[in-house]
Amino acid sequence: MKRVYCVLFMIFNLFIALFLCAFKPDSLTTITLKYENYSITYEDKYIEPTNHLVAEELYYRKINADLPEKICAVEKCLYAGADFKTAMLYSFPLLEKTVDTAIKNIDKEPENSKIIFTPNGYKYFRIITEKSGRKTDEDSLYSSIYCSLKKTKSPIINVTPNEIKADITTEDNMKLTNLRARFSTDYSASNENRKHNIRLALSKINGTILEPGDEFSFNETVGVRNERAGFKEAKIIVKGNYIKGYGGGVCQASTTLYNCALLADMQITMANNHSLQPSYVAPSFDAMVNSGSSDLKFTNSGTTPVFIRCYGTDTSAVVEFYGTKMPYYIQTMSEEIYKKDPPGDREVVDEKYEYLEENSESGTKKRIWYGKGETKSKGYLLYYNEQNELINKKLIRTDTYSATYGLIAIAP
Repeated sequence: MKRVYCVLFMIFNLFIALFLCAFKPDSLTTITLKYENYSITYEDKYIEPTNHLVAEELYYRKINADLPEKICAVEKCLYAGADFKTAMLYSFPLLEKTVDTAIKNIDKEPENSKIIFTPNGYKYFRIITEKSGRKTDEDSLYSSIYCSLKKTKSPIINVTPNEIKADITTEDNMKLTNLRARFSTDYSASNENRKHNIRLALSKINGTILEPGDEFSFNETVGVRNERAGFKEAKIIVKGNYIKGYGGGVCQASTTLYNCALLADMQITMANNHSLQPSYVAPSFDAMVNSGSSDLKFTNSGTTPVFIRCYGTDTSAVVEFYGTKMPYYIQTMSEEIYKKDPPGDREVVDEKYEYLEENSESGTKKRIWYGKGETKSKGYLLYYNEQNELINKKLIRTDTYSATYGLIAIAP
């Protein structure tokens, strides 16, 4: 008997629920959301109940009711403490999909200004202007929909998203284009092979961008110095002697880069001196590199990127660092602790005409380089403020260079 009563009760409830939902609203509500050329329209469609429980919920939430009843249900939710979105979706459950679609099409992430480094171009930097983004306040939009529906059944609502500024602006990137340091060394007396090697090494470094915390490695950037890589034979220093080898002259490229890195306030993490003092830079400011254990490394310890531009002319190796303006400027100072007398000259017959012209008269002599005595030196960095006042003096290294003989070439 109890089972029969239960079945009858369920049938009765279903009948009541279906009766309550049998009346459809006279006309459907439409809501149009617009932003510039974009628009989307929501239609408040009638929802068919699938059982008595659904029918009851549809009735009590006024989902299939006329607009005034639906607005009353929304207001009850607001009075109970619900936000506008929750209150609106209580009686307009299908509205969320339309609003979400509108927000997805209207909202846009900001685009940061971009800086493009073109060291070989007419202008070294090209800056792309930033673009602001936009973000819709979801609850404010539901509030606007609610207020509009109180006035009309088919409101057209202009969405007004909030502007989102880009994190990086054109002005920010302009600050990265200051010339922080420039350094050059002369190689006008070098032969063409040596000049070629220096220019080739510099070209491999040209255009390097070091982000904050990045470490630069000369060997990793330039690569192996051999014939396959395009390097030619020229004089190199091996165990205190000048001999021929592929990549001769590359150390002048690394030395030029090293000095510019010092002036640009980079943190030097590896630098080694030559066994013999080179002629193109002051003692304690050379940077010897080879494909084995000796490398030049430095780190951008600042908070903004730096940009490296390098090139070689017919007479000079040139390196430039660009970035934010430094609060001081740096100069280098070399101090010789002692310097011994140089050993005597060596005379060699230039049978392969490495130093002399082939039409040189037999016996013609030409000094290739002067001898140097053993030297010990110290390298300092001097820091000056904008008033040209010395604010710091820092010892960065102490080096010893072996003695080297002078060389005189004789035509055969």
